[in-house]
Amino acid sequence: MNFLIKKYFQAKISFWNTVSTEWNAIKNDKAIISTYISLTFLVLIVYTYIYSNEVVKEVPVAVINQDESKTSRDYIAMLNSTEGVIAITSYTDLQEAKLAYYANDIMGIVIIPKDFGNDLRRNRQTTITTYADASNMIFYKRVLEEVSTITGYFNAGIAINKEMAKGNSMALAKSNYTPIQIVSTSLFNTSSGYATYIIPILTALIVQLALLMGIGIINGSRKEDKGLLQSFPRLLKKGCTIPFLLGKGFVYTALFAVILPIQIGIVYSLFSIPVRSSLCFVYLFSIPYLLSVIFLGIAISSLFKRREDAIVFLVLTSVPSLMLSGLSFPMEGFSPFYQQLAKIIPSTPGINGFVKLTQMEASFYEVSTEWNQLWVLTFWYFILAIIALKIQSRNEQKSKKLL
Repeated sequence: MNFLIKKYFQAKISFWNTVSTEWNAIKNDKAIISTYISLTFLVLIVYTYIYSNEVVKEVPVAVINQDESKTSRDYIAMLNSTEGVIAITSYTDLQEAKLAYYANDIMGIVIIPKDFGNDLRRNRQTTITTYADASNMIFYKRVLEEVSTITGYFNAGIAINKEMAKGNSMALAKSNYTPIQIVSTSLFNTSSGYATYIIPILTALIVQLALLMGIGIINGSRKEDKGLLQSFPRLLKKGCTIPFLLGKGFVYTALFAVILPIQIGIVYSLFSIPVRSSLCFVYLFSIPYLLSVIFLGIAISSLFKRREDAIVFLVLTSVPSLMLSGLSFPMEGFSPFYQQLAKIIPSTPGINGFVKLTQMEASFYEVSTEWNQLWVLTFWYFILAIIALKIQSRNEQKSKKLL
């Protein structure tokens, strides 16, 4: 019994010493403070501001009217009435429009062919040609969407007018043209806004990046100075590694327990990004996410020889983390190797769960798969962090003995 009590007090002392030492290291390191401020707040605010317009409007499109009939002018008027594009009719031929496109004066080209009006009156099929820049998916989607929509309405108007010319009423003409009525409803992201889509993803990814970078910078500094055992002299003693890891986990979890509500409560509110879940659920889901990233950071940072290595390594891994999350490209499209690789990165279940909670009104039960996956990652990275710390501390002890 006395042995257990002694172990408990040793673990307690080691835990709180780690908390105190790690907190002092964070608040006294300007690089870490600036990293957390710039990544968790400034970067998120800048990205949210850039995409705050949500939907692209008034995209300039060249319309080459080779027909010059009333029918073609009616089509252009309908296209110009949309909020998505502005039809510019000053271009006389395709070559002139191409020069304007390459100069970025326009983002698309629409060609109305000669005899457009005559062909429609004679029930002949005609073609409207559209060129859009597929290298920019936002402009590409907007141009094609507006042209396709207006063309559909224009076709409907022609068909309904023909039915009415036969003596049918407008109601009957409409029902004959569209016997099946389509009702389309956008779920969750009702405005199809890009900010509403991308910002929750970036929030979860930024948390991972900031944590890994901060932990890497601190551990890189200690490795440069060979100061791990100096900061934590009890680390090599039996049973002291676990309280050390729990202490570090407590510090960073508590720190981001303050940062997360600022991100969600202030930044999201400032730019009208919806939050469709309780902050308590977000907190609860974030616990294994933060812990898995923290323990992964401790394990990885043992490989860094200098503090700058953390920045270079983690910046390079941020884009693959986003790609492997499955939200920029369906995970089913990845090869089996990358599907398995994605599962061992905390941001993969972290981003999916965070988006489901904040944007899709998911209950906590509906993110339990991601939550459980994060706890599994937490366990394995905890074990890996213990091994990495033991190796690092013993190597440091050996090098000091050699000196």
